[in-house]
Parts: sequence; structure tokens; C-alpha cells
Amino acid sequence: MIRRLAALVLALMLPLCASAAPAWPDQTAGQVRLREYINRVNMNLQSLGQAPVDALYECYPSFASLGVSNPADASIPGSVEMTFALYDSCLNTLQLRVSDASLFSAVAGSCIQAASPTSTTLESAMTDPARYAQRVMKEPGNSFEDAVDPLNGPAPRIYYAYYPDQYSDGVSWLQMTLIFPRGGVTEASASATETPPPSLSGYYDDNSETGFERYDYDGLTHFEIFTTATPEPDSAAMD
Repeated sequence: MIRRLAALVLALMLPLCASAAPAWPDQTAGQVRLREYINRVNMNLQSLGQAPVDALYECYPSFASLGVSNPADASIPGSVEMTFALYDSCLNTLQLRVSDASLFSAVAGSCIQAASPTSTTLESAMTDPARYAQRVMKEPGNSFEDAVDPLNGPAPRIYYAYYPDQYSDGVSWLQMTLIFPRGGVTEASASATETPPPSLSGYYDDNSETGFERYDYDGLTHFEIFTTATPEPDSAAMD
């Protein structure tokens, strides 16, 4: 009897991840939009024969954490984790993390298509994620990370990153960050954003002809004028 009671208490403490239909707290319009978005993602995953997003770990007006549950242990997230930032009335950002590169194309593509449901096909949405997954499987020890612009624009923007053995536990994470457009969902196609080239931050140029030294920092130009050193005490210039 004691063991059964303890098992019941433990079960009540586990995250909400037992069913394929998470219990959504529709307190804000943003949470309602999130539920609708996940429904579209799951429809895409179902069409690809993949497991749906069925675990709702946390859901607040400005933040939500979801994933694909781990059948072996419901208290431990599976190989797919999704973290959302929400506005009061719409979606802000999604960070998708997948530890199985073979799943990345299907899951990331489903998320991309669901963000532009009327203008992007699922097949085309999977193209870039498939390319990044192949890159990871070919060179599993090489990390990469796009610089993310978090501001919402007129269309979805997508950034990729890869962290091999990130927490020294033998698990590597392939990541996609999706910046939703203003309003949360758009008819404009989502596009991947390549990592920008390194800036010339810290660039130094000594111009001996003008006496100026120039430092470029974050696109700004800084000039300094260095005056002649103080003459020696026994110099005629001291007079």
C-alpha cells in the first residue's frame, strides 16, 4: 500500500507529458496561438510518420517548454526539445533542439512550414534542415553557430547552431532558432540566415603622414591625436 501511494505521488509530480494532447492553459491569446501552431506542427509530423510533440513541461503567458516525450522515462525529455517565447497575443521565438540528427529535418521542417502555412510546402521547408543535418553527420565534432537577430520582422527568420557534447554527457545538440514575424504567423516564406562574415572590430591603422591613429569598432571610426612629448629639462624648448 505504501509503495502504491509513493508511486502515485511521484506520478503527480511528473511533467504533463503522458498524452499526445497536452493540456493547454489558454489564459492568453499568445497561448492560444501556440496551441494552434503546435497542432500544425503535429499534422506535419504525422504526415511524415514521426512522433508528435506530446509533452508540455511548462506554459506561462511569456514562456513555454515542450517536447517529444521519452517512452522509457516520462520525467526525462526525449531527443526533441522546444522552448518558446510568447507575446500576449502572438508567438515571438522558438528554439528547437534535437539530439538525434536523423530527426532534425522532419522536426525542423515541420516547424518552419507551420510558421508559413500558406506559402511554404513541407518539402521545401525541410531542405535547409536536411543540409545542416548532413553536415553534422559528416563532421560530428565540428561546432557552428549563427549570429541571431531576435527582432521580429515581416517574415520568419531561421538560424542554426550545433553543439557537440555540449554538457559533457555524450549528447550533441543540433539547434534551430525561429524568429516569428510580427503577428506570429505570416504568408511570407521563411528563410535561413547565413552567419555574417567577421567584422573588422579592433582594426588598427597607423597613418604616419597625418599623425592620426584610427581604430574601427562596431562600424564607428575613432580618431586620437597624440601631441609631441614633453621636452627634456635641458632642452632649448624648455625656455
